[in-house]
Amino acid sequence: MDFLHGIEHINLPTDTVAVNDIVTAVIGLVGTADGGEANVLTLCTGEQDDAVFGTKGTIPEALRAIRQQDSTNGSALVFVVKVKGDAEEVTPEDIVGTVSETGERTGLKLFETAQSRYGYGPMIYIAPHYSALAAVRQALITITESTEAMAYYDTEDGLGVTQVIEARGTDGELAALGAGGKLLFPHALVANPEYLPDAEEPVDQYITVPLSAYAAGLRAKIDLTEGWHVSSSNHRYTGIEGGDVAVTFSLNDRNCDANRLNAVGVTTMVNMFGNGIVEWGNYTTAFPGTTTPDAFECVRRSRMIMKRSLDMACVQFIDVKHVKQADIDIVRNTVNQYYNRLVAEGKIVYGQCFFKPENNPAEELAQGHVTFSCEFTPAIPMQCMTFEHKIDLTQLTTIE
Repeated sequence: MDFLHGIEHINLPTDTVAVNDIVTAVIGLVGTADGGEANVLTLCTGEQDDAVFGTKGTIPEALRAIRQQDSTNGSALVFVVKVKGDAEEVTPEDIVGTVSETGERTGLKLFETAQSRYGYGPMIYIAPHYSALAAVRQALITITESTEAMAYYDTEDGLGVTQVIEARGTDGELAALGAGGKLLFPHALVANPEYLPDAEEPVDQYITVPLSAYAAGLRAKIDLTEGWHVSSSNHRYTGIEGGDVAVTFSLNDRNCDANRLNAVGVTTMVNMFGNGIVEWGNYTTAFPGTTTPDAFECVRRSRMIMKRSLDMACVQFIDVKHVKQADIDIVRNTVNQYYNRLVAEGKIVYGQCFFKPENNPAEELAQGHVTFSCEFTPAIPMQCMTFEHKIDLTQLTTIE
């Protein structure tokens, strides 16, 4: 008997669910170290975790560079893979890694396990010193094409401005680095910790290190302090004294070295008076072959971050929701609520999710396949300003 003389409560499902941004300040670092286990994926959240890898090798060097970019808003999360000791010979194959018949992974292949173990994976891949090798670059290109993450590439030692520009040419070795790359030039000059001005056996005051770890740390810092939609260009590096190659720079000179490098998709660093050494360049290595807005690194990352965030929020709808109006509405409303929040935060200019009947014929809906059409306008960096100046002589008539 269904009878109630009293009060009844019925729980109704909400018409939206929260969409949380994924973790973005995440770096994947591969290299050598005098401490730590080889070919084990290790998550380092700060200097205490970093210490396991010792003090010598490309990994400790890179971790120090990354931590120097830390802020009060936190520190980058770094997935680390050590392939060999700092004194051992390393081949490109060691960095690229393999997957054995039993599923054991080495090198870069280990990063593929991060998502299932931790719920997130690297957003930026670096292999300081080794990313200048063709085989390593190709492996990183493959990773960025499948994950839409970024890879930061260092140039070879000893290259000059003209040589780097030529290498980006049609027949150059740096011509095709994909849409997910950022090519960095020159190398950084940093203080030598062993330098003593009055030592009996003096050493160089500065040492040369690849820029990729500093750039990755800076990108993570900006994600944490300003947002993933903000370009890392014109932001100051911490710990860099200069470059190993002089790069000329002037805000008004189209032919200065910095502009010539940026024009071929190379990110450089310049000494900005009053602000120190700053990163200079907005584009991925897709530019200048691609000139659409997604050639901007921050736009590419914005799209990828939004896609991954929606994946995490909407996976709960798969198989649970049905092809009916109420369930179509909850997905669409969820996406639109997320876009509205991003607009309010200034991360995008506009965003809208549609269910278009013309994209959802009955035969597709009958297979459980629903298509949602998403449009958004990214926040595009204002990288060039033009001021027009006109002499107005008519104002001379105001003289009395």
